[in-house]
Amino acid sequence: MRALVKTGPGVGMELQEVPLPTVGPSDVLIRVQYAGVCGTDLHIWEWDSWAAGRMLPPTVIGHEFAGVIEQLGPEAEAAGLLAVGDQVTAEGHIICGHCRQCRTGHGHLCRRTQIIGVDRDGAFADYISMPATNVMTLDGIPPEIGAIMDPLGNAVHTVLEGGDVPGETVFVLGCGPIGCFAVGVARAAGASLVIASDLNPTRLAIASAMGAHVTLNPTSDDVVVRIRELTQEDGADLVCEMSGHPAGHAQAFAAARLGGRVNLLGTPSQKTTVDFAREIIFRGLTLYGVTGRKMYSTWHQMQRFLRADQLDPRPVMTHRFPLESIEEAIAVIKDGTAGKVILEVVP
Repeated sequence: MRALVKTGPGVGMELQEVPLPTVGPSDVLIRVQYAGVCGTDLHIWEWDSWAAGRMLPPTVIGHEFAGVIEQLGPEAEAAGLLAVGDQVTAEGHIICGHCRQCRTGHGHLCRRTQIIGVDRDGAFADYISMPATNVMTLDGIPPEIGAIMDPLGNAVHTVLEGGDVPGETVFVLGCGPIGCFAVGVARAAGASLVIASDLNPTRLAIASAMGAHVTLNPTSDDVVVRIRELTQEDGADLVCEMSGHPAGHAQAFAAARLGGRVNLLGTPSQKTTVDFAREIIFRGLTLYGVTGRKMYSTWHQMQRFLRADQLDPRPVMTHRFPLESIEEAIAVIKDGTAGKVILEVVP
């Protein structure tokens, strides 16, 4: 089969012919139709310090996908929950099931997590083998949307964790694809005011298309002052920090109301200096670090939004490329002209 492989240290990936993946007794072989390209794949392409410290090539890349079941291992078939021909997606974090986190309902924090496309072979390929426990049927959700349910789930987790969104003011700080998804999730969940900020006008336009009531650009707007004006000087009930930048952290804390929530998804590449007394403790803020998707409550919430047509992520999906054009896909991500980029593997 065809697969995009990180063959070793250095920039790039190679399209190669590789053997079909092995299907164990409790596994499912999936023919990939669509796959999403994300920031993690960019890190791997560039072979930055994170990738160099985490990966052991050669590895097939890609962790966001949807496709059709082609084969079931005997145990997966005997369970009777999946069938050949089902259109499916999958949770890309493969967990141990035995550690304290897994056994107390926090599998998304499993200490032995393996991520497809990073720690084991992934989905930028004609086929992928997955544990049946990680596979979910789409049941009418279009497969191109199924392919981005991994990052969409990150947005669902970020917005819905820690409080009741209906009637609240939600501030999304950083409008990359997951930030733009978060705007749509906040609207679908009933937020009364959704504010989005980013330095990139293209991303702000996508955030508007996803339902942001107000968009702000820090190059021309005093973001915290504007949020105060829009909230009768209270500040945002919930801040979704998606940028991972130290300046974004400071702005997130300042924009939250007294007693508000700051849910942090953006992953910093450098240290952030925080005055905890002044910025956090005396303001009574609740901080929550978002890691992936809750397994599997986030997926069920997301599926209900999508099947009820309350959430349409398609405005974020701006570019499509064949598997062979991964270099072009990476290029549009790097130059900031893209929202979510999709690889059409076998449409």
